[in-house]
Amino acid sequence: MEVQQPSHEAATPPFHSHEPVLHHQLPPEPLYGPWLPSEQGSIPASLLSDVIEPSQSAQQDIAPTVQEPRLPETASNDPPAPRETPSASPNPRLPTDSWDASSALSEPTPIDCPIDHDYDGPQGHSVLRLKPTTDQWNDFPAILASARHLGADEDGCFKVILPQELHEELPEKNSQKVAANAYRPTQIKKNSFWRVDTVPSEGTFSSNVTGPECTASALEAIEQLRKMFRKNDHKQIRNVRYRVDVPAWTTEQRRQAGVPEKSPIHPLKGDKLENTRAIIPGIHTPYVYESGPHFGASFQIHAEDFRLVSLNHLYKGRKIWIVVPSTAVDVAEEALGRKGKCSQFMRHRAEFFFPQKLEKLGIPFRIVDQRPGETIVILPDAYHEGFSTGYTIAEAKNYADDAWTTDTYQPCEIKCQLATAIPAELLRPLQEGETQLDLCAGYELMSQQTTPVPVTTPAPVPVPVPVLVPTPSEPMKRRYEGEERDIGDIKRVKG
Repeated sequence: MEVQQPSHEAATPPFHSHEPVLHHQLPPEPLYGPWLPSEQGSIPASLLSDVIEPSQSAQQDIAPTVQEPRLPETASNDPPAPRETPSASPNPRLPTDSWDASSALSEPTPIDCPIDHDYDGPQGHSVLRLKPTTDQWNDFPAILASARHLGADEDGCFKVILPQELHEELPEKNSQKVAANAYRPTQIKKNSFWRVDTVPSEGTFSSNVTGPECTASALEAIEQLRKMFRKNDHKQIRNVRYRVDVPAWTTEQRRQAGVPEKSPIHPLKGDKLENTRAIIPGIHTPYVYESGPHFGASFQIHAEDFRLVSLNHLYKGRKIWIVVPSTAVDVAEEALGRKGKCSQFMRHRAEFFFPQKLEKLGIPFRIVDQRPGETIVILPDAYHEGFSTGYTIAEAKNYADDAWTTDTYQPCEIKCQLATAIPAELLRPLQEGETQLDLCAGYELMSQQTTPVPVTTPAPVPVPVPVLVPTPSEPMKRRYEGEERDIGDIKRVKG
């Protein structure tokens, strides 16, 4: 998921939130070396279905998908051989192509699994990639169980390539100039980390204008982003725009957003979110995220709200993710400075950490290179951040597995005044005789009552709980991928 926060000069909002990142500024010369540990009323029956059916067109003759060429560093279909832990004292004069960028996480060991799978990613950062059939995908609890059986928790994430019959063409969408986020990176401390504020702006988005293709490796793309931040320190980055939290739970919304009528990731079997006190946009239902044709639209480091699973399906373009597994959450939070602060402390900070900084802090991580047609599943408590290498369009939502509970979750404290914070009351189990609050329905009603605005600009979400009412400029949301941060207009973006 993604998180974006408003500029730090904005007024303090009436509530709380979560997704931020640190950066280690490097000397003029490239830094070489190893990167270590990487709605009221009944809900339509169609939305309650556990099964995702292929479209009629997809049930006919399906032309084979043309796969984008893999980058040189992408792993083969066979599980990679175990690698050595990189040296902590690399030769600073080694050429770029000889970097040892592997993390301190161990490589996967082949295990029998009924779901076709392989391992994919830059050298030293291979993650599990499942290739389920339609029947297998319709049993998402089994997908999760298989991934965990194969060691996905050690990476904090895994990939899924959906079966071909579930792939649909993107609908035609005219070029639109709509509300979007711009970015202003700020180096907080020399050679330390970056705060990335999102600045309210406008952008033009068209799936037909994708800009130049980024052919760089994942590691080279990360270095390119670092250089962009250094060049634009304390300044707004020109041209880079990110359209976030676009509602996509009705047919019309999805058409306007430019994605297929049927979501490939919603609904999913076994989702305990179907039985919570409220239905929250973006958590229970999908949001669409779209970046413009220019390189560098980012989402800052964060963990998902309420320790939920996050699914991020990419339709077009390419995204690079940096994921810190939940197995290292204690190490990460200690290094990032939680020290008794609220569970959403990183959402207050909107920071981006480059691998060099994570390495210096002793935080393990994985670098994930996401391509069209792939769904990234982020597991609970896994911190993650990332960026687009050009035009991208994706959708994301959360999922609660059978083991999920809010009993041990520590919500953001009221004193934090985090605008996007979600009260725990809304995610508690629905009790017998209670009517589920559908905040999505309220969202749609408010959209109809407000002054006409671009279809992609969400209206404020009417919430029955005072603390939930967001500022006029910010709808209810919950992710962290391209956030901006000004303690007054904190926004979150997903991936």
